[in-house]
Parts: sequence; C-alpha cells; structure tokens
Amino acid sequence: MARKHDKPVIVMEPIKGGTLVNLPKKAEQLFRSCDPVVSNASWALRFAASHEGVMMVLSGMNSMEQLEDNIRTMKDFRPMNEEEKALCAQAARIIQGELTIPCTGCGYCTVQCPRNIPIPEYFALFQHGYMTTQMVYYYNLTQTHPKAGDCIGCR
Repeated sequence: MARKHDKPVIVMEPIKGGTLVNLPKKAEQLFRSCDPVVSNASWALRFAASHEGVMMVLSGMNSMEQLEDNIRTMKDFRPMNEEEKALCAQAARIIQGELTIPCTGCGYCTVQCPRNIPIPEYFALFQHGYMTTQMVYYYNLTQTHPKAGDCIGCR
C-alpha cells in the first residue's frame, strides 16, 4: 500500500525478534555455501533493505557485536541480486517447514490476553517438542500462570 501511494517504507523487526539468527541447520548451510563470512542477521537486514521504497530498516540489538555487524552490513549497502533473493526464498521454505507455530516470542499477544496466559512461553515449549525438561518447565509455569488449556479462544 505504501508503494502504491509512493510513500517510503520503514521496516521494523527485520530479524524477526532474533529468530532469524538461529536458523535450522539446512538454512544456515545454504547461506554459508553462498557466503561463509556474513552473519544470518546480515542476510535478513539485506533482504529487508533490498525491497523497493525501503527508506530505513530498524533492527533491535542486544550487544556491541550485533551493532557492529549491522553497521558492517549497511555501511556499504549492496542490494540483493536475484540469486540471493532466490536463496532467501529457499531458506524461508526450510524455516517454514520446521516451524510448528510462527511466533517470535515478542509477547504482544499477552498484553491483550484476558486470561494472562504466557502464550510465547507455551508456544516455545510446544515448538521444541514434549521432552521431560519442557514438561517440567510447563508444570512450573502453571504454578504461577494459567494453563494453555485455559485459553478461551479470543484471538
């Protein structure tokens, strides 16, 4: 819609709350085969910034190392070529194939939850499977929070 009205685009969360840093092995190997030096985060930043009309990419950072990586990526910015875009599409298919629930863990949904269910935490447990440690963590969460089954489906 922004492009339709010739408005500049500002991209927020290009690294999807950090989830695009820790990729499935196959996706990471795909990127490494193309360029073994650059970070997973830099692929995400370049992907976002390479779209037409993008004026700015806002990336959250938690360390000086992440800041320096982002600066390296954007300092002498080079838009993605078609081969790199195709590589990103292939990596996206790999990622989507391994995700049960596409949740970044941002917690925005918990603000609106009338039951105060720790939704991202439960999604993360579900995503990692039913191992003993996840069951213990779930049990501990349910001692201070409602259970996942207490959800009333309000969306």
